[in-house]
Amino acid sequence: MHLPSGWRNGLRILHDTAGCEGYNRAARPIAGSIAELLAALDIEDDGTDHAVERQRLKRTYRELSVKHHPDKSQESSRFQRLRHAYEILDDPVKLLLYDSGGMELVRQYEMDEVPRSENLEVSHSISLEDSYTGAEYTLELSRQILCLSCRQQPRLARCRGCRACPDEVHLRQVWVNQWEYFMEEVHAPSPEKCRQTDLSLNMTVERGAMTGDRLQFEFMAAQIPRHVPGDVLVNVHVLKHPLFKRMGSDLVLLLRISLLEALVGFKREVTHLDGHVVHLSVPRGTVVHPDSAMEIEGEGMPVHDDPSTYGRLLVQFHIVFPEHVDSMAAAQLEKALAL
Repeated sequence: MHLPSGWRNGLRILHDTAGCEGYNRAARPIAGSIAELLAALDIEDDGTDHAVERQRLKRTYRELSVKHHPDKSQESSRFQRLRHAYEILDDPVKLLLYDSGGMELVRQYEMDEVPRSENLEVSHSISLEDSYTGAEYTLELSRQILCLSCRQQPRLARCRGCRACPDEVHLRQVWVNQWEYFMEEVHAPSPEKCRQTDLSLNMTVERGAMTGDRLQFEFMAAQIPRHVPGDVLVNVHVLKHPLFKRMGSDLVLLLRISLLEALVGFKREVTHLDGHVVHLSVPRGTVVHPDSAMEIEGEGMPVHDDPSTYGRLLVQFHIVFPEHVDSMAAAQLEKALAL
């Protein structure tokens, strides 16, 4: 049977990507030159991961923008080049996109038209003590990053450990007949260079943090060519404590007392989560009934949105009854408790 033009093996290919390299080259925006941006600021690429140290960049831009400002210089075009270069070099996301897709991709990003890579979600457990006082943690991760300028300057120090990025995946329509089609994934080698690197995130756990809280680190997930990096999302999990149980902004303390203490009163000291001592007492003559509780204002957890405010400490009493009472003690109890 003779197949019409555009049909192959009984299938009609709407977008032929059989020669994927040619297809990708046609669709890929022209990459930008970071070396040219740095040259506009009279900075030489030192080969480090970030191409230029941020404080140095700010200082240089400040000095040159004052020198070449249109109010002081006739070189307005030089001032425009300075500002253009600085705006890209100072924004890590724009810098990544510019390196692989030039200003076309940067403009698409400014119009929110560039796809994002997937977020990376991880869990981190903290103690109830750290939830009470607040704490600093360092989270160590590994992520894929793109090598900046690796195409133009492969001899730079940051390029030594680079390898080809994972294959790029595109979708194409494959028509079964003139009415039906399905989408097919097409893998193509990436022209960009990537490598794995260690990432240290400084986490601040605020006072009153709870299980389910999430810390967000923007643009710190894996870098993929011509994508905005996703975020690293850290889900906080507060571990159980052997003494205190948390209920919202309140703390619950199960206190075991003897039958004698329940009848005649007692005094106790309990060490709180930050080390300060809480004094508990029931005055003589007050009877503690089974399943009763004591409320102490201001000795609970810090309120997350207002850490200067604290919840309650709820002391639940558990009366420990004796396993056996001998006959002599029973007689004395009968006499003492006779109504």
